[in-house]
Amino acid sequence: MGMKFCCACESFTPSEPIFMHGFGAREHPSIGVHDPLYVKAAMLEANKALLILTIDALGSDRSFTFGIKETLRERFGLGHDEVLINFSHTHHSVFLTGPDDKQRRGGYSVGQTKWTEYESELDYSADEALYVSVRETIVRLTDYCRSHLMPGELSVGRTKSDFAVSRRKPNGSGGVEWSPYYEGEIDKDLFVLKLTDSSGVVKGILYNYGCHTTAMGPDNLLLSNDFAGRTSAVLENAYPGASALFLQGCGGELKPMRSAEGNRFRSLSIAEMEAAGDDLAREVIAVLEHGAFEPVRCSFRSAMADPLLYTEQTGAELYEQLAEKHAANRFYRNAALRTMRAIRDGTVLDRLPHTICLWHLDETTSIVAMEGEVSTDYSRMFKRLLKQKTVLTLGYTNGVYCYVPTRNMIREGGYEAECNFFFNLRGPFVPEIEDIIVGQIVRLEQRLCEEE
Repeated sequence: MGMKFCCACESFTPSEPIFMHGFGAREHPSIGVHDPLYVKAAMLEANKALLILTIDALGSDRSFTFGIKETLRERFGLGHDEVLINFSHTHHSVFLTGPDDKQRRGGYSVGQTKWTEYESELDYSADEALYVSVRETIVRLTDYCRSHLMPGELSVGRTKSDFAVSRRKPNGSGGVEWSPYYEGEIDKDLFVLKLTDSSGVVKGILYNYGCHTTAMGPDNLLLSNDFAGRTSAVLENAYPGASALFLQGCGGELKPMRSAEGNRFRSLSIAEMEAAGDDLAREVIAVLEHGAFEPVRCSFRSAMADPLLYTEQTGAELYEQLAEKHAANRFYRNAALRTMRAIRDGTVLDRLPHTICLWHLDETTSIVAMEGEVSTDYSRMFKRLLKQKTVLTLGYTNGVYCYVPTRNMIREGGYEAECNFFFNLRGPFVPEIEDIIVGQIVRLEQRLCEEE
């Protein structure tokens, strides 16, 4: 069966100053724009349609993603499993929410002027207006793609990249410290999905790599998609008429190698961030120009699971102590106090639904996409599990509620395993969440293989 596709994009860059999310140390609203923030779409159609959306934002809660997916289902007949919403996780943008306060993560609003202690201090009217604007943008892009599908080919290439480095360095006592771990094993796969028209002209470049978009730090007050914005701009300049979409991978504990300096990380300047983006663009271009691409035969299958992940039953006293320990850090202190009060009044969360999507693009090419800030070790795990296939792994997809650590990370502790109180979670996740996640991947894989 022939494949058709279309790519499209629109800016959703706020025109007024907003409070960016991503760094608790940031205390002031944005003062301008370094590079536009985009929503981009790639629709693929063969035996059925699949839609990939990328959004230059820190992430979203389910109030946003469920509302968007329901709109796409009602307007275009796309099932929730047929849409992937991937967030670049730039820390120089917004965290998106929708009108359903029951599915809202809370603790942040684009209209705030500081980190607040009480949820009642936040006014979400600006967030809800932004949701409506982004939803209308996504509807326009989807409608455009559906109306402008062109015949073409999809192919996949890959290389290994040293663009990222782990920030979890073993401390010699069974734990970890926030420091570059140059010897750490990470998923170095840089995948490139290439969309070409019937004449062989490149029209779409979907590049997949896992790394925090945090080349710059909290001192930056300009809206930006960080290195990924620069990389995509370079690619679109190199291939006129093509759309470049960054597919954020499983980079929960990974940072740009350029930001590593000895035993510490530093915030890069704008010029240095752009140089990092140029580095990644050169690697993608090298794959496009010299890499071996395998054609994807485009027989699409998709499935989704939504298991519950459980936390430990941590007591309120711990968060009272954390609030005292971090009294000088407003973000940490307020998050600890909110969690302490939530435990005492019974509103704290001790389980969290977690969206997992599996796409088969053909018999040998798959995409695994998971909600949240997913560890690189999950990516390596899935590729071993599905070793007979070419597997692209995406984190930060269909929502970004919190970190998703492995059993080993939970045992070691450290930031990614212990920052649960930022997100109204009662305690760190229990180690068994790894078994739940892997089991769901196996179940989805069996289901799709049976359909084929």
